[in-house]
Amino acid sequence: MTNPVTTPADFWNPKFDTREYIFGKTPNTFLTAVIPPAQSGQTAYAPADGEGRNGVYLAQIGYDVTSVDIAEKAVEKARLLAADKGVEINANVGDIMGAPPAEFDVVIVSFMHFRPDDHKRFVDHLIAALKPGGLLAIEGYSLDQLPLQSGGPKSEDMLYTRQKLADDFQALHITLLQDTRRTLSEGNRHQGEAATIQLVARKAITA
Repeated sequence: MTNPVTTPADFWNPKFDTREYIFGKTPNTFLTAVIPPAQSGQTAYAPADGEGRNGVYLAQIGYDVTSVDIAEKAVEKARLLAADKGVEINANVGDIMGAPPAEFDVVIVSFMHFRPDDHKRFVDHLIAALKPGGLLAIEGYSLDQLPLQSGGPKSEDMLYTRQKLADDFQALHITLLQDTRRTLSEGNRHQGEAATIQLVARKAITA
């Protein structure tokens, strides 16, 4: 008899409990295209970073990285990946819906989707995590992903639209917001044609 799934950690830990990196070890290619190398002392935040592929990449290009994931098994693998790549990340097990651990120069999100109430809390979390002038980069699945098999939820209310993200991040200066069709190759969970939305935005520098 299997144990009932009662929390997000209960759902994700069994999926991550394998030697295989289910989303791969290489970073999301959109993030690599839009995040510049760090300047001295710059910090980055990777909430819901899973097995660490994106947080480790940020450390490789010079950021002091903090990552958080709900799944202990994922965080264990993120620490192993960082060690294998010869970098350090501050990888933590925790809930990303509360106050962020600090303000950061860069915040990244790769394919994180929530029900509407939790989505609003996550948006608030991301905005609060940005320093004035900080850079936010997001890629997630759009409504056009529903008939495709390359990953993502199958509930419309968990998928992105450009208008939804424009409304969510209207307090920021949005520099890129676009629909894309591209081929994913990110471990065994993200393979094939995908319909995504990509966003880049900055928080205003206060006087």
